Amino acid sequence: MYLSMTQQRSRLLVSGVSACLLVAIGAGCSTNNSSSNDSSAISCGGPASVAFVTPQGPPVITGGFAYAVKTSSHKVVWYRVESSGALTSIGEICAGSQPTFIAAHSTRKLAYVTNYSSNTVSAYTIGTDGALASLGSPVPAGAGPASITVDSIRNLVYVVNFDSDSVSVYEIESNGTLTRVQDLQTGGSGSGPVAIALDTTGNFVYVSHFKVDTLSAYKVNTATRRLETAPIATYNQGIRGSNAIAIHPTQPFIYFTNEDNATVSAFRINATTGELTLIGSPFSISTGAGPEGAAVDPSGNFLYVTDGQGNTVSMYTINTGTGALTPRSPRTIGAGNDPEGITVDPTGKFVYAVNRNSRDISIYTINPGGALAFLSSVPL
Repeated sequence: MYLSMTQQRSRLLVSGVSACLLVAIGAGCSTNNSSSNDSSAISCGGPASVAFVTPQGPPVITGGFAYAVKTSSHKVVWYRVESSGALTSIGEICAGSQPTFIAAHSTRKLAYVTNYSSNTVSAYTIGTDGALASLGSPVPAGAGPASITVDSIRNLVYVVNFDSDSVSVYEIESNGTLTRVQDLQTGGSGSGPVAIALDTTGNFVYVSHFKVDTLSAYKVNTATRRLETAPIATYNQGIRGSNAIAIHPTQPFIYFTNEDNATVSAFRINATTGELTLIGSPFSISTGAGPEGAAVDPSGNFLYVTDGQGNTVSMYTINTGTGALTPRSPRTIGAGNDPEGITVDPTGKFVYAVNRNSRDISIYTINPGGALAFLSSVPL
């Protein structure tokens, strides 16, 4: 996540624990949203030193709007996505304490947010104007919920809990609220699960463990809608401080970043068993310093990786037959201070990267061949 391994795992982010009781129990200071462009329009808690070592997740883009967590002030903010790719700030709402990651349902107007320091998950509806509305008090998670993904076919939500070394599974009810139905230990004691991803079939879930340098594969029991308790397999080849996971949209490929050895690794997914096979020779490709986030564009031709310690984005072309990566030349383009979460918009025209320390979003256009060109930045 930042600097050296020791510093990454002990760093304190001056962020904020709410002085109000509702945030203390994970409910947030307000369930009212604001349409003001002033980022201080609503207050969701005062500053305090809180241990926070997991990456900040990427924006979510759906229905012509972009949503991002504002960890430093315990908020979710949203923007209108202009035809140019630029973002126009239009609203914000309180989350729990130190929100880390946001995910949206692909067919229902729903969004879910992990709150790292209040150990909860918040649920929201998405209005026709893009505004979020709270679905009540956040539901409990494990300790230090770090990342979240939504199974929009089976109406399930998966959350990895960094401090309790677990995966929490939730059913999405008809009104969009969550019911916690399973907790599963993953990676062993002190593993620090930091990222979770669902393959395109929805049959397999992959979890990266930052502290023990492994990636585990799990099978989804389609009858019970639960994860099988024993992993299919656990992998450690070339893995050093694994962070983000990116799934190819049309082919059975999975990519993940290795922060400690500045590489990105590629595996092929066995569509029947969920097992992984290394791709390429070498199977890990160099990135910039401290790679954090990863995203594949909708065409499946390009992979983009944020280099958190290098303040750059690395760019790669994907061989859609083999899954192998080839760095572009030049490989990198500048970003803000400590870029972490990254996403490509559904049209495949624009890339958005969250910069944690500079508290803004860098916006890029994708040129023919996959090269990025900086467009603008917008404050979180």
